[in-house]
Parts: sequence; structure tokens; C-alpha cells
Amino acid sequence: MCGSCVALMINGVRCHEQGCPDAWRDYKNECGWCGQKFDPEERGQKYCSEDCAECDNS
Repeated sequence: MCGSCVALMINGVRCHEQGCPDAWRDYKNECGWCGQKFDPEERGQKYCSEDCAECDNS
């Protein structure tokens, strides 16, 4: 399940060990510009696309 920790299933919910550096991959983020939910490709990603990033930074 996870190459960085010993992930578990607790009551049917996938859980990472506390402090796992890859736990952020399991959660959708909300785009800071358009509000769409998206799967981040890197830690701390705030925008769903380059277009949204450019619009918010202009």
C-alpha cells in the first residue's frame, strides 16, 4: 500500500503511520483558484492545473 510506512486498514479505512512522508497522497486538495477537487502530484500543490496557477498569480 505505501512504500514509506507500514500502512494499515482500520475499520475499512486506509491509515498511514504517524509521520509518514507520503500520507498527503491519499487526500484530494481544493484548487486555490477554481475550487475544483484534485489529486495532488506533489506535496503542497495548491492548483489543479498550470492555467489556474497562472490566473491566480497574475
